[in-house]
Amino acid sequence: MNNKPKTKLLTISLLCCGRPETTERCLQSLMPIREAIDSEIQVVDTGCSPETRAVIEKYADEVFEFEWCNDFAKARNFQLDQANGKMFLYIDDDEWFLDCKYIIEFFQQPDCTTYNIGGYFQHNYLDFDGKEYQDIEVCRMCSVTPETHFVGKIHEYIEPSYGRAMFMDAKAAHFGYVYATEEENIKHSMRNVPLLREMMEEDPDNLRWPYQLAQELKAIKQFDEMYDVCKAAAEKSLIKNDSDDMRYRGSFICGMAIALHQTDKNKELEELYETQAKNPTIMELPLACLAFYVSTAYFNEQKNDECLAACNYYLKICDKLANNKAEMFIQGGLFSADTFDTTKVNMVYCFIMTIGMENDDFGPLVHYYRRIAWDSPIVRLNRGFIVMLLKKCSELGYKKELRDVLNKFFTSSGFRDMIEFHIDKVAPDLSEQELENIAAAFKTTEGEKEIRLYIDIRLLEKQFAGIEYWVSYDELIEALANYGNMTLTWQQMHDSWLLDEDDDKPLNHSTKLGQGLQQFIAEADVDVTASLKILKNLFGFRPAMTGALGELSRLYTMRIKIRDAKRNDPDKFNEMYKLEETILAQIAELDAAGRSDEAVATYKQLVGILQGSYGVDTLHI
Repeated sequence: MNNKPKTKLLTISLLCCGRPETTERCLQSLMPIREAIDSEIQVVDTGCSPETRAVIEKYADEVFEFEWCNDFAKARNFQLDQANGKMFLYIDDDEWFLDCKYIIEFFQQPDCTTYNIGGYFQHNYLDFDGKEYQDIEVCRMCSVTPETHFVGKIHEYIEPSYGRAMFMDAKAAHFGYVYATEEENIKHSMRNVPLLREMMEEDPDNLRWPYQLAQELKAIKQFDEMYDVCKAAAEKSLIKNDSDDMRYRGSFICGMAIALHQTDKNKELEELYETQAKNPTIMELPLACLAFYVSTAYFNEQKNDECLAACNYYLKICDKLANNKAEMFIQGGLFSADTFDTTKVNMVYCFIMTIGMENDDFGPLVHYYRRIAWDSPIVRLNRGFIVMLLKKCSELGYKKELRDVLNKFFTSSGFRDMIEFHIDKVAPDLSEQELENIAAAFKTTEGEKEIRLYIDIRLLEKQFAGIEYWVSYDELIEALANYGNMTLTWQQMHDSWLLDEDDDKPLNHSTKLGQGLQQFIAEADVDVTASLKILKNLFGFRPAMTGALGELSRLYTMRIKIRDAKRNDPDKFNEMYKLEETILAQIAELDAAGRSDEAVATYKQLVGILQGSYGVDTLHI
């Protein structure tokens, strides 16, 4: 209980036991607030190293020590009891404010002390590069009264939580949910799970604890248990059915949907959605979240009408709520906060465009492709959409509606690589004319020349795959040399644009094969051992070329045997060479006279002689 006289407007506080570098970054981010507002920085040391303690003392107005006891509420209440401010703002030591402007503006307002509770956005990075993130509202501000206190051993919260509320448009960056290994992720969650189960036993009517437990189970991918926890809590939320219960219920229904989605239980997911769509017991945001997950199930099962209905509802609520932060907060929760993130919205666009193309209706394609943020650092598209796009290209060739979308795949190297990857995947199942149509579909796009060459390589591979037996070593070498030159030309074109000098330029598997073939050709007449080693390593790069490489191996081995025979005994070799020519002429005469059986028998005798002498079927390769 804090009954202290209030000598400051604001106390900024943090619990600290972390690394010195993250702690210093956190404290540095607080200094603009400290300098602009009548405030103090208090730090509670829960077990810092001497190095971290030295960092704290550079910035903090006061430092207090607290012996850790596996109870966050106790630590927070101790923290709150030290505050000299009328208002209390706290942050974790592994977070840092990206911008304090709106926090400062809020506390400069004369009526700021009339707000009882509030917070800001936790900007949770989802990868170590900081390219993907999710913003979640966190309640981290309150007025300081004798009644103010924290509840919960883990995932603690402020009580009382009524009165005026203010969520400031400020973001605290946080890498705390990104782990180097899955083991670290599981270890973190398993630290929290037993505490949450304790809270559920001690406070069984408080839906916050199954809510937080479900989140931990999601993090460690225990989806069956997550479903059970959410289902039981959703049913419990119907007993009182007040506004808080309804908000929690929305999160639990979304949690059930996520668990069903992750375990491919599409039938149960569809039943859950259809029940809620007919008689909703949740608000619009969680129902839209549920609509997203069920749309993926409908799409994968090709239930196109149902998928379109779910997608249209999702987009209707997206237009209504996505930019309304107040409603998103009121209706949202841990499992629905990202309902309208870019990836999910793009997936819904992809579903609608794919179904449209399947029905030869290109209106949705024209309408929605423009809404995709093609220039964003990370953009995810549905694979089914790309496959359908290429299917229509293979059927129709050039069509302006298709061309305009295809051109977007040349706004970044990632998109360009994506479309080429999928062309490669579908190419073995397409005819030569269908591949020509795909090339034609890219006419007038930024990537027209590159795709034309890429298709030519696929066509050449298809031709190689259609030839089971090569007679001439020289003809095969000429054809493979042409393939190698073509792949290297394509790679140079591929690397010449959309990439910066410092970017990695990995070789395409076709190029690796082409490069290897050039090395083989250069070594073939110089070093047999090296050539055979090179040839052995070329298998596996391109399945379509396996037959041609097998023939190259056969003919090259024969060629080496013949070369060695010619060197060892040239007179005998010339005699056998002329004998083969004579017998081949006789075989041709027999065949022309209709004496095919005699021709075949004579040929077998010839092969037997050559195999016995040199281990080859012919000296004429």
